[in-house]
Amino acid sequence: VADARNKNKSQSHFIRSRLIRNVQERSNGESSLSLFVDSILDDGLYILDEPENSLSPANQLELKYFIEDCVRNHGCQFIVSTHSPFLLSLKGARIYDVDSNPVEVKKWTELECVSVYRDFFKENEMKFSE
Repeated sequence: VADARNKNKSQSHFIRSRLIRNVQERSNGESSLSLFVDSILDDGLYILDEPENSLSPANQLELKYFIEDCVRNHGCQFIVSTHSPFLLSLKGARIYDVDSNPVEVKKWTELECVSVYRDFFKENEMKFSE
């Protein structure tokens, strides 16, 4: 019984200290962004699978700038699986289009998932000036 209580205390300590800084004031996306920022250490290799899932467009941009800074100034490397045009536009990124057969290296502006956004905003361009 004592071991189970200690395990629960350590789990809740982990959750309090690493994941939930202030639940009342943060959205799920803000908490996710905070987790990324708090978890990245110098000279690390990080694999991120669709990290944009709970992030607003503004927070996706924040994550993009954070990753670029970690690469440029802290010796980090990232492998990112994403559909986010913001993250796909990371400076210096080598992008593999795994939807093509065979897999091809492409510019982020050539990817279908980015073209969908471009076409949508182009079709609705006039609505922004109403």
